[in-house]
Formats: sequence, C-alpha cells, structure tokens
Amino acid sequence: MKKRITMKYWAIAISLMMLGGGMSACAGGSAKWKEEVQLSDGRIIVIEREMVTEGGGDEWASNRGGSKPKEYRIRFTHLDGSGKVEWRSTKMDSATWPEVPLIFDIEDDHPVVFSSVSSEGGGYVYSKYVYQNSVWVEEALPERFPQRATNLLVFKIGYLKDGEFVTLKRKHEMDSDGMRGIGNRGFAHVGPTRIRRADRTD
Repeated sequence: MKKRITMKYWAIAISLMMLGGGMSACAGGSAKWKEEVQLSDGRIIVIEREMVTEGGGDEWASNRGGSKPKEYRIRFTHLDGSGKVEWRSTKMDSATWPEVPLIFDIEDDHPVVFSSVSSEGGGYVYSKYVYQNSVWVEEALPERFPQRATNLLVFKIGYLKDGEFVTLKRKHEMDSDGMRGIGNRGFAHVGPTRIRRADRTD
C-alpha cells in the first residue's frame, strides 16, 4: 500500500511539472501545439501534439483545479507522402496516469515513438512503438539497449497557448528547466535499461 501511495503522489508531482500550472482550471480540456522535432539523422520536421486532460489530480492543494493528463497524441504527415498519421498513448499506470511520449523518430522509413510510464515505487518503464502497415505495433525492448536523448516537449505544456509553435530552442529551454529535479531526470532520455529504478540520479 505504501508503494502505491508513493507512486501516486510521485505521478502527481510529475504531472504538475508537465502542466506547469497553466491548465489547473481546465479539467476535461486539451492543449494543442505544433513542435519542431530533430530526428536522429539530423532532419528537422514539424509535428502536431496534443495533451488531453480530465478531472482528477486534485489531491494536492496546488492543483485544486482538478485536472490531470488523460491521453497524449502525436499527429504528423508521413514522410512517404501517404497522408496523416496519429499516435495515441494507450498505457496507464495503476493510478491512471498515461504514458508520456519522449522520442519521435524515423527508423528504416518507419515512424517510431518511445514512451515511459511510471511503475510501482516511482520508477519508469520504457516502451517503443513502430508504425508499419498502417498500424502502430509495440516492439519489445530488450532489458538493455543504447541510451537515446529525448526530443519531445515534456514539461510546462500548460503554459502553451492553443496552437502555439514550439521551436527547438524554446523546447530545450522549457524541458531543461523541468528536468533539473532529480526525480525528473529520467525524462531526459530513454534507456539504457528498459526499467529505470526510482533511486537513479543520472
């Protein structure tokens, strides 16, 4: 029970950092923005992002507006010209907080998304999704794999204006500030282990 409570309040703390306080009164709403993303091959593309919120998360006085993330969405035009593609978060932790997308990339001409979801005790479990044959398929990650830097906006999303365009520079500034806390550093990268323990400080 103690571990479950710890994880719940850890998730709330992380969520408040992501919301940035800007959406505390927006239970059941959403934040939409466009974002520059630098792929691993150096190309820079623009994707559409959305964070859908719902009522809840009001266990802390600083979030009495009662909103928390419900689902994350990524939309982009497939580089092969086949049209618009959408990724939606599907996993949730035991306290119903959704997985957070950390990396968007193109591997062997296939769009990929890496995400993390909190685990018991406050750690993270990383996942990888690959878009192939017009569907998203989860690709099992090995227990250890090369570490990769996050390239998606994670923190202070609630401060964004609807439809705002986030440049690489602004994203770096927003995420760098949010990741200063030891408990948030796991969002700076994916790996090198599939499961990140809560007591890691790197």
